[in-house]
Amino acid sequence: MQTLTVGSTLYYLPETIDDAKSLIRQAKHDNKTIVMRGAGHSFPMTPEIEANNECIHVMLTYLNKITSMDWDTGLVTVQAGCHLGLDPYDPAAVSTLDNSFLFQTDPITEKGNRDTPPGWSVSDLGGIIHQTIGGFSATSSSGGSVKYAFEDAIVSVRILYHDDNDVVDKVFTKPANGDPDDPFWGLGYAHLGVMGMMVEMTLQLERAFNIAGTETTGYVTDCEVDLFGPGSASKPSLQQFLTQTEYTRLLWWPQPGVDKIVLWQAKRTDASDWKTFVPKPYQEVPWVDGSPTPATAVSDAIFSFLGKVSGGVDHFMQRWFGKTNAEKNEIHEMIAKADDWLLKLLLKVFAKPGVQSFQDIGWKGIPMDNQMSDKLMETWFTELWIPIEKTQEVMNSMKQFYEDPVNAGTFCCEIYAAKNSRFWLNPAYGTNVIRLDVFWFAKNDEKPVDYFKRFWKQLAPFQYRCHWGKYLPAADSEQGADYLQARYPKFEQFNELRKKMDPYDVFLNPYWKEHLQLETLELNAVL
Repeated sequence: MQTLTVGSTLYYLPETIDDAKSLIRQAKHDNKTIVMRGAGHSFPMTPEIEANNECIHVMLTYLNKITSMDWDTGLVTVQAGCHLGLDPYDPAAVSTLDNSFLFQTDPITEKGNRDTPPGWSVSDLGGIIHQTIGGFSATSSSGGSVKYAFEDAIVSVRILYHDDNDVVDKVFTKPANGDPDDPFWGLGYAHLGVMGMMVEMTLQLERAFNIAGTETTGYVTDCEVDLFGPGSASKPSLQQFLTQTEYTRLLWWPQPGVDKIVLWQAKRTDASDWKTFVPKPYQEVPWVDGSPTPATAVSDAIFSFLGKVSGGVDHFMQRWFGKTNAEKNEIHEMIAKADDWLLKLLLKVFAKPGVQSFQDIGWKGIPMDNQMSDKLMETWFTELWIPIEKTQEVMNSMKQFYEDPVNAGTFCCEIYAAKNSRFWLNPAYGTNVIRLDVFWFAKNDEKPVDYFKRFWKQLAPFQYRCHWGKYLPAADSEQGADYLQARYPKFEQFNELRKKMDPYDVFLNPYWKEHLQLETLELNAVL
């Protein structure tokens, strides 16, 4: 079996299902824990897990095939290590466009259009498509729509787990009668990887489609959506807009004196004109010579100054030239003005007023952030999901919160929605949600959690649920394990299923054991 060292962590790369089973047997025998890695998009691995000798780290890099595809019906079975799209940062350098899931089910040419009739696709995707099938589903990833959801396509999942005797290889299928207590709803999505090793997923795809849309950038006061009010006949409330629009997301730059909104929205269009269709891709930043990289690099340099250099310049100037309190204050004010000027310069790139129209093949256009470099604009997130009927209250709470420049920071907040779900630990379980995605530039000197804590506390009264793949509150904090568990009506049922599926803690890795305070009882029963 191949291995690969990423950073200081050794990963096992099973090439067959039998290889994967042998790793599970090894973990059980050695009393170790399996830690799964997908594309690594969510957040950096914690040092505690990375250095933990009791963990066996696994990437399903070579379990990346479509094992069956019915081109007449769109029923497809794909291995969990298959990337949705090209992952340019795949440490094993295996991911390509050609072997990606979305390309294989709906191939495109080098020009980005089709030279054959439309194939098959999922109904919705997240902002990027670097992730693996396994990672995307384990953390309950989602796109910006209450009309469509990736998870709606899931028919069954194949999971490996260890009972009292040996590794069990079992397929769990969506119940035909919709039974809400069926184990499928705990295993098929948002399973966190603590139920076993998901190695395959079967999906019922739909005919591929195109999208067309616009992105409007301007001041909050000029937005076509009533962001903070109940809406009117001519201007929908934000809740109405999120509910009525097929695909959308908003970027809110809340800094005093900036207060801009970037409104991206799209709808489906017929793909039957595939012979003549010419894509006009969305451009998140201005392209130079056909590439977003130069503008992204400039933005990265400015953010790096704001988040890393600016504080050091301020400290140096005050130390050597601030002889009196008045001089120190004057220096600080000068640096603050320079920061403000740089941020506004940056927004001339990211948030230039105007309207951009675009049209594209659905699976290429819906992931509107896919063109941005994860290395140049390395960003961490915390993402809070709140019942959509609380939208107006939440937005007004955030508006007041952002009046403090310290809370507004130097980055934006992403606002979008998700469709209600039946999967037990999906943050949209039982309700459509508004999602607030708080950004943090990874090259800042400070720690992201110190910034995120303010949002966790501010929005706690709205009983949010967290995106499992983003930063979470500390387990022992006021918004930690007890708070998160209480948000899920089926949490105890999820935990009991976990104990049955994994009675020896083969998959209870240190991260989830800490953040959800999960413990194992002496249970020998298995499914």
